[in-house]
Amino acid sequence: MQHHAKQLGGGYLGQGLTKLAIQCKPIGSLSNTNMKDLSDELCLLHKAQYFMDSFYKHALAHSVKGLPSIKWNVAGAFIGKLTDFLLYDVFLATPLLPSGALYWEVKFSGNEQPGNNEDMIGCVVDAYSHHVLVDSDFETLISDIQGVIAPDHSVTLFDPQAHIESQDSGYWDKGPDQIQLFQTLHDCNQFCKALELEQHIPGFKH
Repeated sequence: MQHHAKQLGGGYLGQGLTKLAIQCKPIGSLSNTNMKDLSDELCLLHKAQYFMDSFYKHALAHSVKGLPSIKWNVAGAFIGKLTDFLLYDVFLATPLLPSGALYWEVKFSGNEQPGNNEDMIGCVVDAYSHHVLVDSDFETLISDIQGVIAPDHSVTLFDPQAHIESQDSGYWDKGPDQIQLFQTLHDCNQFCKALELEQHIPGFKH
């Protein structure tokens, strides 16, 4: 499902040239766990970008061309602490997402719903999810993937979640069960096949 980039809503405090200030309360987050939750989110953003870099290297090695430019919204992201705060004293700052009439915000997959997209960009994102699983030796699955598509078809992804074998990437993590569910529900597309991605967890039957 596609729709125009969201307009500013509740919690808006102000903005500059490259940043927005939003007051919010993360679902399930308490003041004493806020720092850990935000640290987990920042760590996952970097991990997701690491796998994106390896995805493009894998595509190059397999001579897969014509892929759109996709990146995670992590460059320059940081965790800060306020001395005079409204709700929580710790915050996560990420680059301002591109927006405008020609930009589209797209949800490619859910936390528990693997994406089986039909458009070209969506299929590449699905193949990226599959690649992460293979490249991590079936121990990591990036989920809840969403992003903003620019007029030149480049994509900026943001706010990922994940499921990992040890089930400790964050409060969203449902561990091996969700990894196995992805393998059951994911339909390999033309990019998965071009990249020669392994289809099933070794030893896992479904």
